Amino acid sequence: MFPNSANTRLTLLSITSSVDALGNKRNIVKSKKEVIGSKRSITQSEYQTSINTSVKYDLKVVIQSVLYDESKFVNVNGSLYKIERTYLNGQFIELYLTSSNIEVEYGS
Repeated sequence: MFPNSANTRLTLLSITSSVDALGNKRNIVKSKKEVIGSKRSITQSEYQTSINTSVKYDLKVVIQSVLYDESKFVNVNGSLYKIERTYLNGQFIELYLTSSNIEVEYGS
């Protein structure tokens, strides 16, 4: 099914922000969805594009397009990434990720 073997589990995250009474911002995971994908290397042309747009991609992951739910964040092996760009490629979608240092709370 995958062009190359799926080699990583990732969790698509939908995160919402709220501010408490003291003005502290909290990022809360509204929904999460675990999927299987394939890590890929960033190609030379993709790297060049990232330089031109001033966004350096750290990782590219390919998943089946029907699994993607328009999430803006993803957890890969315990690290949080922001989905900066997507590219639909037939039945697969390529997610271009940058490291994110925001703190999130997992709601119940």
